[in-house]
Amino acid sequence: MTTNTSSENHPKTYNRKLAFQIFFGLLIVCLIVYSLYWMIESSHYETTDNAYVSAPQLQISAQVEGTVAAVLIGETQEVKVGELLFKIDNTESKIASEIADADLVKAIRSVRSNVLLAKVKKQELDRTKLDYERRFSLQGGGAAYSADELAHFKSQFDVAQISYAQALENADGILDLAQVANHPDVLRAEGMSKKAYVALLRADVAAPVKAIVARRSAQVGQRVSPGVPLATLVLSDVMWVDANFKEDQLSKMRIGQSVKLEADVYGSKVSFGGKVSGFSPGTGSSLAVLPAQNATGNWVKVVQRLPVRIAIDPEDLKKYPLRVGLTMTAKVDVRNAEGIALQSMQKNETMQTDLYEQQTIAAQGHVKKIISHASH
Repeated sequence: MTTNTSSENHPKTYNRKLAFQIFFGLLIVCLIVYSLYWMIESSHYETTDNAYVSAPQLQISAQVEGTVAAVLIGETQEVKVGELLFKIDNTESKIASEIADADLVKAIRSVRSNVLLAKVKKQELDRTKLDYERRFSLQGGGAAYSADELAHFKSQFDVAQISYAQALENADGILDLAQVANHPDVLRAEGMSKKAYVALLRADVAAPVKAIVARRSAQVGQRVSPGVPLATLVLSDVMWVDANFKEDQLSKMRIGQSVKLEADVYGSKVSFGGKVSGFSPGTGSSLAVLPAQNATGNWVKVVQRLPVRIAIDPEDLKKYPLRVGLTMTAKVDVRNAEGIALQSMQKNETMQTDLYEQQTIAAQGHVKKIISHASH
């Protein structure tokens, strides 16, 4: 009987040496490809996922004393410039403003009276001076006056001079009724009237900028005084990223370098454009309330991180809104080597409001009406 031997009964022998050669060959190829990628692309970028969204936070405080009469906002609500947030009972402020206005009217009328009196005294002085000079010029002529008579007219002239000087002093040298508003007493009363009227206006607490209400601290019926926090606003249109890079990542970083940002809330499909705008003057540990005491015997070196401020493209923010504290991934293109490392930002965009200037203008208009009414 003949036995047939087939390949099914004798499988191929596993070539272990060839397998290792293929594995190490592929490993070398991967290392070469990665090295080329790192030299061409990755070496020109510094990346960190220790980055968070930040924005200006404004604390709205009471500027007058009183009781909160109305709360017109809620947390997470967007408010516009000039929109009312709170109303503080203005009874006390209104009374104080009325008293200040009455004092202003009283000061104007008192000064007007002094000016009119000075004008009268000036006329008396001119009359007595003319009488004395006329009689004195007739000495030695046919209508000679005695020494006693001349002394009498001279005495009247001297008294008129003193009376006029006193009246002019009370009028602060003002003889024109149109200049009454320049008198120190009127100016002081005018300032007090403006101050009281501004306090009355500030009983209505308005938003100085467009923002989002992050936290509301005041409630109806709460007694507040100047400086007491009422709410915290966050500006949603002006945001940046504080990216915390390690020390060895900062040598090539410069202001103005472009940055690619990704937010965890939107995922990797959405990217934000940005630019390096500044570097913190110190690390988080050195600027903490209780900085680390490194001059100790048990010191252990820890790699520090420096916050780098990155400005976000406003157009990207409009399309994909962000909120304070959200996590970001920052990838900085360090190929632009212009400037020096850790250079300070030269100028930043200013933030301002004309809300308080408008209140000052309103107070000036209020005082002008009082002066105009009291002067007629």
